[in-house]
Amino acid sequence: MKRLLVLSILACASAAANADEVQFTNGDRLSGKVLGLSDGKLSFDSKLAGKLEIAWTEVATFSSDEPVTIVLADQSVIVDRVGIAETGAVRTSGSGSIAAQTIPLANAVKLNPEPVQWKGAAVAGAIFDRGNTTRTAGTAAFDAVRRAESDRITFGAGYASEQTKDDDTGETSTTKRQMFMGLQYDLFFHPKWYLYAKGRGEKDGVANLDLRLVSGVGLGYQFFETDELKLNLEAGPTWVSENYSDDTESVDYIAARVAWNLDWAFYGDVAFFHHGASYPSLENSHDQLIETRTGFRYKLFGGFFGESKVIWIWDSSPADDKKRQDLSVILGLGYGF
Repeated sequence: MKRLLVLSILACASAAANADEVQFTNGDRLSGKVLGLSDGKLSFDSKLAGKLEIAWTEVATFSSDEPVTIVLADQSVIVDRVGIAETGAVRTSGSGSIAAQTIPLANAVKLNPEPVQWKGAAVAGAIFDRGNTTRTAGTAAFDAVRRAESDRITFGAGYASEQTKDDDTGETSTTKRQMFMGLQYDLFFHPKWYLYAKGRGEKDGVANLDLRLVSGVGLGYQFFETDELKLNLEAGPTWVSENYSDDTESVDYIAARVAWNLDWAFYGDVAFFHHGASYPSLENSHDQLIETRTGFRYKLFGGFFGESKVIWIWDSSPADDKKRQDLSVILGLGYGF
């Protein structure tokens, strides 16, 4: 019995010795496991209180039993075990050719960041009417983002079609046929500021738009970039080219692009998004283009979610006899990865 008690005490002591520790500015301490640091909050798995989100400003110093990945404000990365140091800093242990050093906590922006990988979603929707009206419609969209410490790649593509059959004549007409594909690269030279280069192509068979090409470069600012809120603003010169499938004269002009992107998970599993861009021509005030996508996503189960969105496009110089405005309301089912 005594031997069992001694072994239990030694096991507890060994576990405590191997645990990470956080010391707070008020003098309190917690043992457990350092999970990561993001958006000014330290994720810590405490043995007593479970998983916690701790404000980074409340941490005086901490230690780790295993190497942690520390991303500094200048985007340099250190991978090493750390130990308790003076208030507001940690001390790396030093390994191999890496010398031990003291790191101010204020210089650390991330701990154990997630590996760089693609994240995105695929969404599809369909309508089938049979009876007094015979209609078949479908939409599909795909978006993906690869975010690293210093850059970001964004890809998007979509397709929408609709066919309606006249039961009296038996003729089938295409009432919608749209597609687009775009790619953007962002290079961050500051935690908030970045340079971008983008290209996008669009087709609309019903609007006689054979191909619209939009490409440009510019400057962007990332106001927020968390799991709950993402908001950025971009501006820069852009080349717009519109070619039509009828006799409408093609249009090419340089525009001053202004774009904005908002993604806000404002309530539980419900998120709001609003993405838009305006292309006022720098050559002719009559050439204007505005595109917006606004809607909600609501989680269903697993990686599946429902989506409702409104796509609004306004083109001041459309094909002959075509309307300047296009408005689409789309309901779909998506899967995120």
